Amino acid sequence: MFRQTFLIAVLASLAFAASAQPGVSADRILFGQTACFTGSNEILGKHYRAGILAAFEERNGNGGVAGRTLELLALDDGYEPELAAANAESLISEQQVFAVIGAVGTPTSRRIAPMLRNAGVPFVGPLTGADFLRDAERYPNVVNLRASYFEETERLIDHMIEQGGARFGIIYQDDAFGRAALRSYKTLMDERAIPILARNAYTRNTHAVHTSLFSVEKADLDAIMLVGTYAANSTIINLANSLGHEYLLANLSFALSHELKKLVSEPSPRIIVTEVVPDAGNSESRIVASFQRAISEEAERTELDDAVNEIALEGYILGRFVIAVLERMEGEPTRESFLRNALSSEPVELDDWILEFQPGSNAGSHYIRLTHLGAETGIGESGL
Repeated sequence: MFRQTFLIAVLASLAFAASAQPGVSADRILFGQTACFTGSNEILGKHYRAGILAAFEERNGNGGVAGRTLELLALDDGYEPELAAANAESLISEQQVFAVIGAVGTPTSRRIAPMLRNAGVPFVGPLTGADFLRDAERYPNVVNLRASYFEETERLIDHMIEQGGARFGIIYQDDAFGRAALRSYKTLMDERAIPILARNAYTRNTHAVHTSLFSVEKADLDAIMLVGTYAANSTIINLANSLGHEYLLANLSFALSHELKKLVSEPSPRIIVTEVVPDAGNSESRIVASFQRAISEEAERTELDDAVNEIALEGYILGRFVIAVLERMEGEPTRESFLRNALSSEPVELDDWILEFQPGSNAGSHYIRLTHLGAETGIGESGL
């Protein structure tokens, strides 16, 4: 009798193990992240992770989700695609995470997106506005929480035209990020019948970007789109200022305005940056006030400096979104149920921040505002 009971118990435990969802146990749900935590762009990864952890720790302090704590296993890829691929393979096969969240960058996301799709792993909140990730048919496992680079670029072009820009050029990072932005820029300029008079590219993860500016100088430009990170863009901006140029210099949100402002020697209203979340310093917004409370505790735990910024806020929104989706799921968490609920047309309300997915879309936000490095407040905003 004992042997029969023991056998039934063993078979039951094996059946449970076989059906258990990766990353889910009785007391936790494990998420994975691959991002840049070292190198010239490490601030992007560190602050994005801090925002996610602030949301997770806030919730874990209140019992987690259905009694399960939320954990994040973060691996460093240095903003290099092949390192990101190795991390993704480890997160899928060895660590068996429930989902991969908070990736940073277009080149790394392009490398790992097919791997995660083929493994059936949700890929949530990558810090990129790349259009290829917004193809919901090709990537049904991707959940985007920010506006696209195409939308950001359009807003920047229109603003530069309003400010008197007539002779346009572009300097871009020579990889998937830069080339995607170049295509968007060209499409939008063609629609407006405005030629791109000069363009140049530089290698990712390098500070040697001076030649790019020298190569476009002869075109007598008055407006330049800069497609890169805060490290590269600030170098170009400082060189332009030192040479006495008064270009309108447009930067996508990935340039991280608060870091850009630290590195630019002469902040100016001519230096424009898109933002895809509210002002992280404006506590009149309820989502921002929640973020500020949560990030202060996370910054204290990790000794992170200057943690109140838009990238950390975006990470906090990502963490809160993941929690909200888990809460609306019925039964035991599964990857399929997570994606179904994440991409539901029912809005996800995070205090006063709303994410909403139209049928057939995997993009939940089209919010954009403009700011410039000489301003305390934004130029304007559109689309929640």
